[in-house]
Amino acid sequence: MKTITNYLREDRLTTAGLAIIAGSTAIFILTGMFGHSGAGFGDFIANYIFSLGFLVAAWVVTAQKHGWSYTRGKAEHTAVLLIIWFISAFALNREMNVFDDSADWLSIWIVVSSVTLVLAMRHQLLGGIPKYFIFFMLGAALLLFCYYAFYLIPLYILSAFGIIAIGISLHTFVPICLAIITIVIIRNASRTDKLVLYTSIAGFVLPLIAAAIFLFAWSSENNRINNIINQNTLNEGKLPNWVAVSKEIGQSPITERILKTGLVYHEVSRNSNFFFGGMPSKSFDERKQHDPLVVMASLFFERPNLDEGERINILKALYNSRHQAQDRLWSGENLQTISVISNVKLFPEYRMAYTEKTLTVRNNSEWTWSNQEAIYTFHLPEGSVVSSLSLWIDGKEERSRLTTKAKADSAYKQIVGVEQHDPSVVHWQEGNTISVRVFPCTTKENRKFRLGITSPLRLEGKRLVYENAWFDGPYATTALETLQLSYSNKPANLDIPAIFKQTGDTYLSDRTYQPRWEISCDAPPMANTAFTFGGATYQIKDYQQQYQSFSPKVVYLDVNKSWSEEEFKQAFTNVRNAPVYVYYNKLIKVNKENADGLYESLSAQNFSLFPVNEIKNADGALLITKSNDVSPNLGELDGSEFAKDLAAYLKTPRHIRLYNLGSGLTPYLKALKELRVFSYAEGNVEELGTLLDKHRFAREQENDSTIVISSAGLMIQKTTGQKTANAPDHLLRMFAYNDIMKKVGADYFRHDYVRPDIIAEAEQGYIVSPVSSMIVLETVKDYERFGIDENKNSLKNASMKSSGAVPEPQEWMLIILAALIVATFIYKKRRNEVPQL
Repeated sequence: MKTITNYLREDRLTTAGLAIIAGSTAIFILTGMFGHSGAGFGDFIANYIFSLGFLVAAWVVTAQKHGWSYTRGKAEHTAVLLIIWFISAFALNREMNVFDDSADWLSIWIVVSSVTLVLAMRHQLLGGIPKYFIFFMLGAALLLFCYYAFYLIPLYILSAFGIIAIGISLHTFVPICLAIITIVIIRNASRTDKLVLYTSIAGFVLPLIAAAIFLFAWSSENNRINNIINQNTLNEGKLPNWVAVSKEIGQSPITERILKTGLVYHEVSRNSNFFFGGMPSKSFDERKQHDPLVVMASLFFERPNLDEGERINILKALYNSRHQAQDRLWSGENLQTISVISNVKLFPEYRMAYTEKTLTVRNNSEWTWSNQEAIYTFHLPEGSVVSSLSLWIDGKEERSRLTTKAKADSAYKQIVGVEQHDPSVVHWQEGNTISVRVFPCTTKENRKFRLGITSPLRLEGKRLVYENAWFDGPYATTALETLQLSYSNKPANLDIPAIFKQTGDTYLSDRTYQPRWEISCDAPPMANTAFTFGGATYQIKDYQQQYQSFSPKVVYLDVNKSWSEEEFKQAFTNVRNAPVYVYYNKLIKVNKENADGLYESLSAQNFSLFPVNEIKNADGALLITKSNDVSPNLGELDGSEFAKDLAAYLKTPRHIRLYNLGSGLTPYLKALKELRVFSYAEGNVEELGTLLDKHRFAREQENDSTIVISSAGLMIQKTTGQKTANAPDHLLRMFAYNDIMKKVGADYFRHDYVRPDIIAEAEQGYIVSPVSSMIVLETVKDYERFGIDENKNSLKNASMKSSGAVPEPQEWMLIILAALIVATFIYKKRRNEVPQL
């Protein structure tokens, strides 16, 4: 038996073909990794030239041996040629989109099928189990080629007429040719070994069985979704259908594909051009994919009874897809984040930090007129607030103005949607996130913007922890990140990533962008200096949880998938002399007889949205919860009966005692906590039992002049009068943000209502909040025509150079007067020193 080495030496054309396959594959992968969509036909032309060159060489070799009888040529030459054409076809697909990007599992199948075909060409060199395994995989490859050949049927006639166009349309026929050559190889091999045929058939059938199982599961989940919707409608549920579905369905890959069909995954369109009429929607910003399983499912089954908006809302709630669901005015598919600069200043004695993130984004589109919109979602540490925004216009940094969210949104949409020139805007979002939009991102210049973030440092025992703010947005995996760390007072026992190198009083590093990292240090004694502005003084105090006497008159258990059965039973048992209720479409009193059944039903839910408006006596109530980070945002419930009832309830300020069996909260509860609906405490079920036995609960320490940031273990107090005022201005910014969150709850769902006092407080602290946004426009006239005035009596944009105290207006007058006196004295002195002529 000839060895593979001898075979390759004898058949130089096959050897050359294998080298071409390796080269074509390398070009395809490298252009995919480092190239970009719209990069032109360069990678396709290279692969196409390779395929034409090998075609000519194969013709010449066959003609030399067999004259004009090309059918007598070697099958392996044809197989190599078709694989080269196969690679060329996928390269062409990047520019002439017939298939969306292949799903990950499909990409693996394509590569394995091509490699299998190469190995099967010389099956004589293989023996035993390896040979049968190769033919098993070749049967699976045949199924893949048949799928593509069938999918492309609608293009055959058009492609036949297009062959005269330098043969590009020949790529349409590559899959059917691959299927034919695969059958020929299997047939030839089975003449001498029937087991080869059986293993090939098994390889062909097994994926079909797997597909049938997938389709059965798809149908079952599809029906389950529709049943949940029908039951919610029948029960006249106050929550929208999509919320009811979100609570009940499983978070499986099949469910995700059902929800993303038509948004991300290509589907069959029965009403237009069948395979090519159901292109994915542009309303969901995720890589569009081709998955044969989804294509078949959409061919055999109807979509669930959910419209596009409802499916997107479910994806937001269950799959953390809020960034992908952002409304877009322009595409951003060719954008890339190429630089991230993180400049961090710690104020450990104030348990705060200020961070400036400077990002540079590049438009990689081939087309010079391709203006695109960059949208970033920044994930901030809990309690953080955006305190500055800059956009570089014509090479110059332009600082933002702060205005109402409605004005900023209106100006941005008018300029971007109609006029198409330079704005940037930052909006507050629930869940400790903000969105930044930058337009236009052109191919002629990179766009640069800077975001300033004021953050509390998280207190863990006796250590302070700084958590990096990270983002979703244009591709940033290969971005260069430069980090700089400084501080107001040198932290003790500083623990920083090893990449940092000390340079004087700062730490620097350069590396590829990493989204999540932390810095920690010992917590020093709190500073006793204050910050004074606008006739008020702001000072930090140590926050220690205090307790007051409390015996609940009624207890509510907010049960969902996060609860263990033991926690449920123990929480129920710990309650003494008070009725216990759960919510399952209505309030249900828990007793020993129904406890197990209620737990089984409630623990099947992905999350719970306990209707706090059902709690009538807030002063005597205790709500016990445990949750993960899965649920709709509070704002996403707007317009539902549930939201209307909740909005009416929030009109009257209440503080419901909430005990969390853990540290995480759903976005729904997190929003209510920020709106100060709860008096909050957390711990485990044993610590809860201790509190109940001692008849006490955490005492509320916030009031009109005090805000609490429990994660940092600090309070900020606002007083009148003057104190030593060299603290950073971030004290006012943090106070203003938390104070605004206390005030907006009553009108949270009223987008047309803005209280002037809340806007004035946001403007004074110069912070992004539910009612205020920052915007950068190109000219002063742009600000004037949209009624966005320059901010007065305001801290204005935060910066690294102005993090200390800001003089009062009367202090400014004294400073100016003193400066004039000094200038006059210097002028007279110099005049007297001039020699007389």
